Amino acid sequence: MISIQVLFFASAREAAGDISKKCIELTPDEANTSSLRRLLALEYPGLASMVKDEENLTLALNEEYVTRGQVLALKDGDTIALIPPISGG
Repeated sequence: MISIQVLFFASAREAAGDISKKCIELTPDEANTSSLRRLLALEYPGLASMVKDEENLTLALNEEYVTRGQVLALKDGDTIALIPPISGG
């Protein structure tokens, strides 16, 4: 079993609901980015629509963006950032 850190940014943190910290620790059963999206949707229903939509929420694994459709393996100690769309000028 592995343990990873998940960082919530901006609207992803708001959508997750009652998160007192910007970072949580998870121990996913399956160790890849696709199963992590499913786990986050189950654990945080308010975040489900965002996390299931790869165009709406980007993942970064250890500070490297995960491209759409890419499924990467997770290792113990990895950090995943949930990055919602950014707007502004």
